[in-house]
Amino acid sequence: MDKLERLYDVAYKENIDIMDNSWSVAEARIFDIDSLYLIAFDKSKLANSKQEKQVLAEELGHYYCNALYYLNDSIVQKSRCEYRAKKWAYQYLVPVNKLVEKINDGIVDTYELAEYFDVEPNYMYKCINFYKEIGLIKSPSYN
Repeated sequence: MDKLERLYDVAYKENIDIMDNSWSVAEARIFDIDSLYLIAFDKSKLANSKQEKQVLAEELGHYYCNALYYLNDSIVQKSRCEYRAKKWAYQYLVPVNKLVEKINDGIVDTYELAEYFDVEPNYMYKCINFYKEIGLIKSPSYN
């Protein structure tokens, strides 16, 4: 079972409904409606399964980190929630111990790392920067 399938399985086990919804402004949003959770995807905004996995991981990050917010919440509150959700997604899709292992094996090219972790290169770049910013990895020159 790949990570995308595992993420769908996690959502299913947590009783989170997932639906394709083309009215969504973003790629996806998670909603809490009377303690029932729903993730609405706009799959027309997703180019491939890697992006779907990345977006689903972040939405589940909102759920697991209790990082849901309302559209009229402050920018500071929204930023905090987004940070926590992305942190969860990065840790799920690109565990820092595996990343460090690959770097120690000499793989420092962002594209090679993205291929290994099966994520988009831009997402890999964001993961690397996140881990560098919080001091979990050193700062060799990445390509």
